Amino acid sequence: MATIHSYVCYCCFSETLEKYSYSIRRLCETLLGFIAESLGLRPSFFNEMFGEAVQAVRMNYYPPCSRPDLVLGLTPHSDGSALTVLQQDTASVGLQILKDGAWIPVHPIATALVVNVGDTLEVRAPYKSVEHRAVTNRESDRLSLVTFYSPSYEIELGPVPEMVNDKPCMYRRYNHGEYSRHYITNKLEGKKRLEFARIQTSL
Repeated sequence: MATIHSYVCYCCFSETLEKYSYSIRRLCETLLGFIAESLGLRPSFFNEMFGEAVQAVRMNYYPPCSRPDLVLGLTPHSDGSALTVLQQDTASVGLQILKDGAWIPVHPIATALVVNVGDTLEVRAPYKSVEHRAVTNRESDRLSLVTFYSPSYEIELGPVPEMVNDKPCMYRRYNHGEYSRHYITNKLEGKKRLEFARIQTSL
């Protein structure tokens, strides 16, 4: 009987996650359309450039911690995706973003999603990826659901020509699959993994 119950729960979870992921995919496509328009590009620009986009979902569980002043839930980093969509637990504040050298808490809203710009979009457009971290809480545990939306691994990407002005180009063209491998095989350390795409200049 327990086995049947577990199977039913798994099927319900799988179906719910599939519906949620489909909705988030449509959301990301819509947001990329608005971002393209804000840059004077056609709405389909990024969606066409990204090919068959890759989408990954991760669930994070942060148990209560007796020394939140010493332990981070997740060290500071930026995401390697184009867009990251986060659904926060409202039990406590866990997400912080770095702004002007200070860590700013992002208070959860039950009916809202948090959308971060990732490194992949920073390379392509004048939007900066968001450096962020997760902190722990002494009293309560916390659960978050994160979706990473990225270009196809087969696509070669670089700065959008229409966005390159008189200033020297900061990033080179590269295969997104190679960047993804670089991203997951290096530790979280601020925005350091963007160095993979940065054009190195000699002094």
